[in-house]
Amino acid sequence: MNKRRLQLVLIVVAFALPALLATLMQTRWFHWEPETTRNRGELIKPVIALPALGDAAAVADGHRWTVLVRVPAQCDPGCNRRIQLLGRIREAQGKEMDRVQMLAWPASGSPVEAPYASWQPAEAIASALNLPEGAVVLIDPLGNAMMRYRIDADPTDVRKDVAHLLRWSKVGT
Repeated sequence: MNKRRLQLVLIVVAFALPALLATLMQTRWFHWEPETTRNRGELIKPVIALPALGDAAAVADGHRWTVLVRVPAQCDPGCNRRIQLLGRIREAQGKEMDRVQMLAWPASGSPVEAPYASWQPAEAIASALNLPEGAVVLIDPLGNAMMRYRIDADPTDVRKDVAHLLRWSKVGT
């Protein structure tokens, strides 16, 4: 084999080998799934289909992702700051901000301030979500609760997950 032919074979192998390895990793013999994911919240498996549980028109409009914040009845200054930071998630999406809505599920007697719209879910929806006060849940445009955040979750993590979902999801465009 002459030198030019060997170079050609090496170039073809260099481009074909990664494609072959990627294909093999997805076969039934070598099925590979990554250990970690990029999401910062906890995926709800299976998703909770809110329209099947009651009137969920506020969260299932087919166009917007919903960030639902359970507003606590008693909120200290740190809690107020967190609620305000969560309220800026929509604005932080830039040109995609029309695809996000902010909803507050207030505890009894707690006021709701802009940019949140107040929403009081039906009893079946409230029991299915089982959100503690201060927690956050992401709801897709079809009304499926799909990601949950702890009470102490960083608002930046929620913002990054929303941006990632908007970038890759074609639902609601």
